[in-house]
Amino acid sequence: MGGQQGGVLAPALDAGVTALVFRAGPLYCALALGEVVEIMRPLATRPLAGTPLYVRGLAILRGAPAPVIDMTRLLTGIDGEIDRYVAVRAGRGPIACATGPVLGVREIDVEPPEGPAALFTGVSKALIAAVGTVGTEPLLLLHSLTAVPDEVWEAAGGAPPEAPS
Repeated sequence: MGGQQGGVLAPALDAGVTALVFRAGPLYCALALGEVVEIMRPLATRPLAGTPLYVRGLAILRGAPAPVIDMTRLLTGIDGEIDRYVAVRAGRGPIACATGPVLGVREIDVEPPEGPAALFTGVSKALIAAVGTVGTEPLLLLHSLTAVPDEVWEAAGGAPPEAPS
């Protein structure tokens, strides 16, 4: 699948899925490029009580409140470094995925879901479309992110967070 050169993934030899590759804690992950809206530095995020631990809260994306999902916590259950927000199309509107470093856009080859991806359970299984590799490390190609609970979407559609004084 190619290696890393200067922190950016080298081009793959065999074409596959065009995807944005990023780190989520110890994992390499990818989202189909067609789902990605934009990549940005982390934005001010207001916490939301009563939401799953992987929901960091709400941020304002292009003037509208959007849920922020901590991808490391969602996929591994542990805290990870947040380096970027990746806005993606999902369910009832855009969401911001809080990720580690974004490594670039590339063509990736992946195994179908009945292969290694079948080993995952719970929320992770619903998110993982396929498994590929980055050198000797596994890479998770993620499905569209529809794991945002309804109560989070309802909170995002409510009154905007208070402006700081």
